[in-house]
Parts: sequence; C-alpha cells; structure tokens
Amino acid sequence: MKKTVFLLLLLPLFLSCNGQGNKTTETTYTQKLEYGLKGPVKEVITYIHSVEDGKIPANTAKPIGKITMTFDNMGNVITLNKVWDIKGIGKSEFLSVFSGTGKALSYKETAHLYDGEHTENSYKYIWLDDYSYNIRSEKDSSYANIITLDKNYRMVKSIFKRGDIIESEEEIETVYKNDKIQEIINKEIENTDGKKSVSYRIQVVQKYDSQGNPTVLYGYDDKNKQKVKHVLNKEYTYY
Repeated sequence: MKKTVFLLLLLPLFLSCNGQGNKTTETTYTQKLEYGLKGPVKEVITYIHSVEDGKIPANTAKPIGKITMTFDNMGNVITLNKVWDIKGIGKSEFLSVFSGTGKALSYKETAHLYDGEHTENSYKYIWLDDYSYNIRSEKDSSYANIITLDKNYRMVKSIFKRGDIIESEEEIETVYKNDKIQEIINKEIENTDGKKSVSYRIQVVQKYDSQGNPTVLYGYDDKNKQKVKHVLNKEYTYY
C-alpha cells in the first residue's frame, strides 16, 4: 500500500502539461514554465476520473483524484494540493505550501494518508546547474529527487534516489502540433529489489481552452493507446 502512495506522488509529473515556447533566460525562470502553461494562470484544478467498462465518465462524476495548483502573478507556485480517494485503498491528501521566487524555492508538505498516518516534511531546491536541481528533504538527507529541464525550462526527466540507489526514473516526451500540446509520453522505470520494470503513461489532448491550455485529456497505460484508463478534466482561472 505504501508503494501505491509513492506512485500517487509520481502522478503529478504524469499530469503536468509541458508546453512549447521561445527560449527563456535564467533570470526569467518560474515554476509555471515547467508545466508549459499559457497565459496569466492563477489556478489550475485537475480532476482525474477512472474509465470503467470502456465508458468515458462525465466531468460531474466523482473523481479518484483532484489536484489544485495556485500561482502568483509572476508564475511561482503558491500551493499544491493533491487529494486521492481510490476505491479499495482510501483517501489521502498532500498539501505543499511554497516559499520563495524564481530558483530560490522551498516548500513544506503535510500528508494525511489513507491509514491514518500524518506526516510533515520540508524540502528545498538545490540547483546542480542551470537546468537541473535536486529537491532535498530536510528530514532525510539520503532522499533525492533530481529534476532535469530542457533549455526552455520544461521538465524532461525525474529521478528518485535513496542514497546511491535509483528507485525510479521518469522520462517525459511531449509531441506538439500547431504550437499546442498534442500528446505527452511518460516512460517510467522502477527498481524494486534490484529488478527493473518499465511502464508507460500516455496523455492525448482532446480539447483546449481559449488560451491554448488543455482542458480534456485521455490517459492510457499502453504505448498503442488501445484502452482509455483515465480522463483528466482541467479548469483554469486567470489573472
């Protein structure tokens, strides 16, 4: 079950929508660039619905997950709230409150897990070079989440390490059409007791809002996209 919670923490990477734009400079870095969001975004709410028996659920159906991100008017993340309520597992909630701007970032996370466990931890961004950083846990120095960005500050790789051991690795490829996201391909490699397994999560955009941000995406867990597993509905508020 704890492994399931770990996968829930990975899912926001799968849900991030890397966009495309002109090259930015170091002084203009903000977290909004990592998600490729267009326009003066203030809040993004993502509802994740499971698809059962091949039926696409209405966006009014009860979601298994809800992710809410808020930004200041410069594009820095203020809060990130993730709520999961999965049948057979239970409800878990993670709230991250960010401090700082640009590359000088830290955040405090409070977690309420399905089994009643309550945890708090603080994290700090340690930049390794212009386009990669380590999210360091203040409680556990052996933990590392190393993020790699492209030259436009879009996320392309994420590695979770415990000491010298890579526990999981994620590679992100984004396909564009007419300067809009068309498809996002996530390749995940998990290392469990020395055994590696590879899986894929693919998102295909179905609809966009007036700013060009995706509002409806279909999620697949096979490269051939034979069966829709999840539907993601996104709502945006702008400054």
